[in-house]
Amino acid sequence: MAQCDVYKNPGSRTSKQAPYLVEIQGRFVDSLATCVVIPLVCKEYFSGATVLNPVVLVNGIEYLLSTAEITAVLRKILGQPISSVQSQRTEIIAAIDRLLR
Repeated sequence: MAQCDVYKNPGSRTSKQAPYLVEIQGRFVDSLATCVVIPLVCKEYFSGATVLNPVVLVNGIEYLLSTAEITAVLRKILGQPISSVQSQRTEIIAAIDRLLR
């Protein structure tokens, strides 16, 4: 698992609106059973603020990072990453920073 890896959302109630989760936790806490993620929400279900909810591309499709819904999940439920958004790390970190100000 690496920061900015993307996983399919295993939540049956939430996966239609937010099909993916982005891991944002740094590697220094890999020993924990949980990791911190942010949902990627389909644009038709959500309209957000540019800095707080940047557009994130997964397999060529645009999703909005739902930064305010940051949460921790058990690592074992995530499975294998399906993609990485490492190239958008700067925007993701800026969104987290904006949330915490």
